[in-house]
Amino acid sequence: MKQLSTRRYFFAAIFSVAVTCTAVAQTDVTFFDGGLAELCTSAALNVKSPEHFELTGSRLTVAPMEICTMAIEGGSATIDELAASYNNRGVLWFDQGNLDAALKDFDEALAVRASLAEAHVNRGYVLVAKQRWQESLDAFNKGIELGAPELAKAHYNRGIAHEELGKAREAYYDYLKASELDPVWQEPKQELSRFTVKR
Repeated sequence: MKQLSTRRYFFAAIFSVAVTCTAVAQTDVTFFDGGLAELCTSAALNVKSPEHFELTGSRLTVAPMEICTMAIEGGSATIDELAASYNNRGVLWFDQGNLDAALKDFDEALAVRASLAEAHVNRGYVLVAKQRWQESLDAFNKGIELGAPELAKAHYNRGIAHEELGKAREAYYDYLKASELDPVWQEPKQELSRFTVKR
């Protein structure tokens, strides 16, 4: 069995998705429909270019992780906002390399909203990074079944898990699906080049 480098599955996992809320701009003021949950979403979507947020009426700046924590602990979030904030904070934890905290937040998101496809797939990314292959398959299967966005990355990572479990046929079909879903992405094509298909 081919040894996988951490970089290989981390590359796909950094594209973890964040649940989005709506922002409405009006003159010089931006109103966030989700309040802190909206800012938490923004932080997760911009995970590779972290920023601090200035809160209206305050001279303080707040780190992205703190914004998500405030959204979670504020007590005024809807069920969907709470699940999204857990998911988005999990994305931030994952980016910082804290896999245990990320997994805990994705689990919390699913405890609040079990149908949150993004949290299932993001949980799968963490489990791949932790080399917990079978558990990652279960997470990817559920996320894919629920129609998670960025399905190419979910199939690609599920292919890694299948391959690590010795399921070459399933791995091949996942890499193929990832390549079909995102034809310009080179990683799935590189994986497919290692396979010989016999009729």
